[in-house]
Parts: sequence; C-alpha cells; structure tokens
Amino acid sequence: MFSKRKLPTLSLLIFLVLAACTLQEPKITQTTVSKNEQLLFSRLIALGDNIISGYQNAALTAKHQKFSFPALLARQGHTPNFQQPLIAYPGLGPDYLAHYGTLELRYLDDPNTPNSVTPDPVIYAVSFSDTYLDMPFVSKEVMNYPGPYSNLGIPGIVLKDVLKGKTQLHSTSKSPMIDVILRNPWPDPYGELSPFDQAKLFHPSLIICWAGLYDVLGYAQFNASGQAFSEPTSAEDFSKYYSALMDSLLSLGAGGVIVGNIPDILDMPYFNIVPSVVIDSTTNAPYLDNNGNPIPLLGVNEGDRVLMPVKRYERQGLGIPEGVLNGKGEAIPADMILDPDEAAVVKTAIDDYNAIIDSVCSKRNIPVVDMYSFFKQVQDTIDVTGIPFSGAFISGGFYSLDGVHPGDLGHALIANQWLQTINAHFHTSLPEVNIVELADELQHQPPDTVSTALP
Repeated sequence: MFSKRKLPTLSLLIFLVLAACTLQEPKITQTTVSKNEQLLFSRLIALGDNIISGYQNAALTAKHQKFSFPALLARQGHTPNFQQPLIAYPGLGPDYLAHYGTLELRYLDDPNTPNSVTPDPVIYAVSFSDTYLDMPFVSKEVMNYPGPYSNLGIPGIVLKDVLKGKTQLHSTSKSPMIDVILRNPWPDPYGELSPFDQAKLFHPSLIICWAGLYDVLGYAQFNASGQAFSEPTSAEDFSKYYSALMDSLLSLGAGGVIVGNIPDILDMPYFNIVPSVVIDSTTNAPYLDNNGNPIPLLGVNEGDRVLMPVKRYERQGLGIPEGVLNGKGEAIPADMILDPDEAAVVKTAIDDYNAIIDSVCSKRNIPVVDMYSFFKQVQDTIDVTGIPFSGAFISGGFYSLDGVHPGDLGHALIANQWLQTINAHFHTSLPEVNIVELADELQHQPPDTVSTALP
C-alpha cells in the first residue's frame, strides 16, 4: 500500500484550514467574473463518486484529473487554489492492486489484422512497479496537502459512503480509493473524517455533488457472481441517505448546493460494444458456420448484454466452441454477462434514484443538473460548434477508453451543463468552456513523463 503522509502539527493544520476557509474575495485580476461570482466560487468543493472525481480510462490520473468537470468549473469561476488528489502516471483505479493503471490506445486498428472489415482498436492497461505504490501522488506536496482536497469525489463509492465512509475498511463500498483521497486519520481532535466531514471542515462557498451512480453501476458491472455488489442500493436506503446528505450539505451554510442525477448506464459502450457472437480475430467480423450463420458465444443467451472485458476473454479462447478458431469450449463467465432480468433491475434502480433525487431536491430548492437527459442527447449525437459528439466508442469523442466514464472533452460538455444550471439558478453569467480552445489545449499537452513499457 502507499505510505502514510507526514501529518502536519495540529496548530499548523488549524492555521492553514482556517486561512483557507476565510470568506474573502480572491485576488484575481483581469477577470470577467463579477465579485459575487468570485465569492460563490471562492471555496468550491466537489463530492460524489466516479465521474466527479475525474476518473477515466479505468484510472485516476493527474493528466486527466486536471480536466475533470469540477476543475473546469473552478477554472471558469476563477476558484483560487482548487486542490485535487493528483495521481502520478500511470494512475490508480479501484482495483489498483492488480498492478495496472490507465488504459491507453496503442492502435486505432490492429496492424496484426490488416484484413479487418471494421477497425479493431488495440487498448492496453499500463503496468506499474511495486515501488510505485509507495507514493501514488504526483508530489509530496500533493500527498501532504494540509487541508481537505477541494475535489473529494472518490471512485467506487456508494451514496452512503459520502456521508459515512472513512476508510476502505470502515465503508460500505470497500473502495481502496477512499484511503488515497481522504488520507485518514487526521491529527487530533479530527481523527477519521468522511467526505462530508472533510467538506464541513473546508467551509465551502459552493458545493457540487454528483453521487449515486456507483450504487447501480457497481451492480451492473460486477453483479453476476454475487461478488462485489449483489444488488443495487434499495430505493428505501437511497432515499434515506440522499435526504440525509442533502440536509447535511445545506446545514453547512454554503452559498449554494447543486447536484446531478443518474445517467442511463445501459447506453454506455461498456454494455453494448461486444457482440454476442464469435468474432473472427483476423477480420473482426462475425465467424460463420458451414451454413453461413454467426456462432453464438458459449454462455450467452438471446437478449444478454456482453460486457466490454469479454473481448479479453475471447482472445484467450473462452466463449468459443472447440474446433472454432482458438476456442476452448468454455462458457463466458457469468459475471461478464448482463441478462434481461438484471438489465431490468438496473433500469428500475435508475428510475427510482432519479425520482428520489427530484423529490428530495425540489423540497429543498436544490437545483438538479439533468445528466440523465444530457447523456441521452449524447447517445443520439450532439453538435458543439461544428464538432459532433456521440456515445460511440472511441469515435464518438465523449467516452474514455473504459467505455463508461467521459473523456476530457466529455467532461467539458458536462461542465457546460452544470454551468447552465448554475447560471439559471444562482443568477450568474459565468462563461461556458470553449470546446474548440480546450480541444486545442489538449492536443498540445506534453506526453506523460514517466515511461512504463506496455505489456
């Protein structure tokens, strides 16, 4: 595991936290942001799970965290000192103990299959050495930052953990990323603090919260063997914890609280890009039997959704009958298939969660950014200043290589949705992220400085 940071003395911690929490106009010059808008964004803090943390390409990495939508909101609002738990290349994911970090695209089309009918992308998970875990952050300054991070989004946590999760051991989700981002325990008298506890210590001016996605995503990705998530969080528990979280956030007296609802995860490439039939690795087209018919993958029934990692299993011959290509005659593992009944459970959970979010927030006058509708629009393709975005894997420009989480430009589109709601609800006029300028900025980003050989 990573080494524990050197904790600051109590007096230094209190001084730095209080200094950071004094509500005063940030010293920003040459800005089009008004004084009130500067005050609203002066101590912006983010809470939630995967997307709000900046997680993409199956990892949390500084290169992409810098373009997380909370970081882009902070940029547009001129938030001073927006601190994130920046993770060094090649990054960490919830299962980082498997010794792999971010996904990278090696080839848009596999050169080993020159006769492919359709492009066959080659994607690798970048490995890292055991010594890397001694200090996953980009610097000791980030690791030892004396106050809470401004972005307290944690990949792989459920709604309850935003309020109560304090360590991997003392949490519902058991995500190892809790330990990385919360860095508990703090010096006395603080001890172990949940994400909400740390937000409270921060005395935020504006709270953005996007929580509840992993309560159903964890089930959809890992349910079938009854392992990590045997079922989504129940509607009863979700309502209880969401109400408690909103009341707790409002009790902090921030200038504003804004939340997002839950997208339809079944639209995401992760659940849609792998066919249910055997694919010829040479042509990347369905392999046909002697009668010219596609051969179904073993273990897959009509209506099943085959999850994205199955592409890796197929390369090993799983799911392919003996005598066909490299087939081993073994069925696809059950946890790599989402059957129609399980998909119905996912849809019901999303519908229930969004109804709860709307009800809870309506009663408390908390604005809700309609991420559900926005992700549906992206699925159907949207045009932004002449640039088309869609839900297509890789070519669509919205999703990252893990097929679930948005990429950098996807985060920019999301940031603009949040800015529109912020402007409408709080009567501000903050400028939206310029997608064309950001695309140019991303194109000129330096390559990762730490070189790790791909397997």
